[in-house]
Amino acid sequence: MSSRTLGILYMLTTVVLWGVSFVATKVLVGIMPPLTAAFLRFVIATAILYIIVRKPLSYGKKDRIYVILAGLFGITLYFLFENSALRITTATSGALIVNSTPVIYLVAADILRRKRSPWIRYIGTLLAFIGVSIIVLGGRFVLHLNPLGDLLMFGAALSWVFYTIFVERVKDYDSLPLTRDISLWGTLFLLPLALLEVSRTGVFLSAWFTPSAWIALLYLGIFCSALGYLLWNKAISLAGGKTVTSGLYFIPVVTAIAEAIILKEPIHLYTVVGAILTIGGTYLAEQGGDV
Repeated sequence: MSSRTLGILYMLTTVVLWGVSFVATKVLVGIMPPLTAAFLRFVIATAILYIIVRKPLSYGKKDRIYVILAGLFGITLYFLFENSALRITTATSGALIVNSTPVIYLVAADILRRKRSPWIRYIGTLLAFIGVSIIVLGGRFVLHLNPLGDLLMFGAALSWVFYTIFVERVKDYDSLPLTRDISLWGTLFLLPLALLEVSRTGVFLSAWFTPSAWIALLYLGIFCSALGYLLWNKAISLAGGKTVTSGLYFIPVVTAIAEAIILKEPIHLYTVVGAILTIGGTYLAEQGGDV
């Protein structure tokens, strides 16, 4: 098995974990404040990674900055922007903007590298985005725009683009300790935001820890944060940022399936059509390579 194929398998595994995460997050944020929930899941993830990985990494000065920035953008800012946006904009608008991340990354990466990707990658990426849009919109092509909320969600998409760029800068380091250190910095940056949120809500922590909250929190912390970020970072190092970022398109497909199984939500025809376009577009984009 080639390293690129292995990277794609890591990416697909992560997509499945993250696709189900939306169901778990929906349960969790119905019990505790969103930024506090994000902080606690990464506390669990960081603790697990430090238990598993004791190996210290020696970074160069510039690489250490990239690691810190990856934690800031990929964890702290991403969840800050996304959670804040979803309070004032619709989930549909938010999902569409976040799912534009592969398109934004493709353009940003080409600008940074001063080298345009083949047109087939652009065509395939846009086709996959149309497929995702069909799934997210659910056949109802009506958007209720909220300028501030949509701008914040765009900030979440940009945060993930920068996260991918920073991880690519340090992809030659061992993925295990690298992910551990990124998780630590992201958690540290989340701490003051979580404390501020707790002080404003005035709700005791004990009121949040119901059995369903624990199950959701452990799933998000162990599988989506610790294992998910580890596999995603490894996938970037093996398959390249453009290929791996395109995998984000599959998350709504997985979420739709998870909702059908866990929440008993029906799968509609538009979901099937959107999934076909998403898979076909992503396959087409891959024919352009990852230059």
